[in-house]
Amino acid sequence: MSKIIKGDNLMLFDAEGKSLAFATAHTLTITADAVDISSKDHGIWGGNEVNKITWEISSENLYTVEAYDSLFEKMIAREAIDVFFGLKRENDPDKTVADGDYPNWTKEATCYNGKAFITSLTANANSGENATFSLTLTGTGKITKATATGE
Repeated sequence: MSKIIKGDNLMLFDAEGKSLAFATAHTLTITADAVDISSKDHGIWGGNEVNKITWEISSENLYTVEAYDSLFEKMIAREAIDVFFGLKRENDPDKTVADGDYPNWTKEATCYNGKAFITSLTANANSGENATFSLTLTGTGKITKATATGE
């Protein structure tokens, strides 16, 4: 039987295989653009084929100056960055990044990898709450299943 993955273990990583910021949520969305190819030969049933596939990753994070500034610089540079979406390598439940046991989380060998542009970076600062920021990465080109390790 397949093992159910906990959301805490599925993360977003940078080109060096290190986790981005203090994330609270990540979402990978892969979308196929279906094109209508219906003809008289299809009768009452519509016909479709996939034309293009696009992908996007969104991330919700606790705000730190270092993380936000780094992403801000990458966004205004208007260059695609390497991103990895997959499981973290560290799995000892008694050790954390927040407590200093690890400098950051690192990715497992198997993950999804592609180049993406930062298309949205939104800082949120509500009175009495922790500051946060939202990040949207829009993929350019293909996303693939990668197996290279990231140190």
